[in-house]
Amino acid sequence: MKVKNPMAMLRDMAEEKLTDTTQALGSALQNWQQAVSQRDQLQGYEQEYQQSLRSSMMERGMSVADLANHQSFILSLNRVVKQHSQHVAQCEQAVTEAKANWGEDKQRLNAFETLLTRRATAAAQAESRYEQKMMDEFAQRSGQKREML
Repeated sequence: MKVKNPMAMLRDMAEEKLTDTTQALGSALQNWQQAVSQRDQLQGYEQEYQQSLRSSMMERGMSVADLANHQSFILSLNRVVKQHSQHVAQCEQAVTEAKANWGEDKQRLNAFETLLTRRATAAAQAESRYEQKMMDEFAQRSGQKREML
């Protein structure tokens, strides 16, 4: 069984970590998109309810108790929208951190791949020099044998 090159093992580990980081980034992006969608939906509900309140007041009037209930509900919706906006900000921060981690892991993987490529190139050059040296020695020995004959 052939023992794997330590540099290749490090590269494989970096690739696995990049895969994990990519999945984490995807998850963070998905969470952020869901949070934005939910926030937008809540803001839409709040706007619809405010518009409904205005329409009701202008068209047929409203009792003080109903007005207080509507305003209380609108304030509750407003608090929920603000809380959800904070959640969106946290999700944005998570995406930013995940992008930074992904960039670092990608850079690390690229570094290992570059080192492996350089190592392979150096090995190929050394092999080529060795083969050339062997060919030169063979040619020299052939020439010496011809001179002896």
